[in-house]
Amino acid sequence: MTDHFSSPQWADRVRGLVAEDLREEMDQHLQSGCDQCRRAYAAWHGFAVFADEESGFEAPRDAVRVSKTYLAQRNLLDGRTGSARRRAWAPSLLATLVFDSMQAAPAGVRASGVYSRHLLFAAQSMAIDLRIETAAKAGSFMLAGQIADSSRPDQLPRRIDLSLVDGDTEINAFQTNEFGEFQCTFDRGKDLTLLFNLESGEVALPLDPLFNPTTPKPSSTNSQRSRS
Repeated sequence: MTDHFSSPQWADRVRGLVAEDLREEMDQHLQSGCDQCRRAYAAWHGFAVFADEESGFEAPRDAVRVSKTYLAQRNLLDGRTGSARRRAWAPSLLATLVFDSMQAAPAGVRASGVYSRHLLFAAQSMAIDLRIETAAKAGSFMLAGQIADSSRPDQLPRRIDLSLVDGDTEINAFQTNEFGEFQCTFDRGKDLTLLFNLESGEVALPLDPLFNPTTPKPSSTNSQRSRS
């Protein structure tokens, strides 16, 4: 009997790929008390169990939402066309989704023709309350919201510059009022993103994932990158 069996042999053993006589010899070796081979067997057995269970694993929806939102954010670098004013991009953060009324709505309501959605996002100490509804013009939407700073609860919020961009082209620029409120109307586009120029940096909120059911909503992580 060999002193120890190799890792490829233990990998084959846990997958049931070794001959019967070799399997019996390896089992007897384990029963003899060889700690080194017991550790090797335990490690490869753990890998085998993981691989078997992984085929039926479904990634958490939040993790998928984070990944797809990050990809949507990266796609802002593509499709640089349009006649509106182009922006010089600065480093930005993705806002964190805290609440979404669409998730709480019954399936029949979610499938109705009228689009109405209430969302709450967080970006560091800032809370962004957002409502999106269908507008009177076909294909247009009304966006209204309010920004509050939890680090300054006793002070009125400073005015914040906002931009609505399509790709890297700014199609609308507006500002919050003295109460941190803002609103605008927009036509749905492929790469629409709402940008908030906060003191800590520019915060991006991609809008397309809110309408595309195959692309999860902006979600629960802050991701930073530079744009040029």
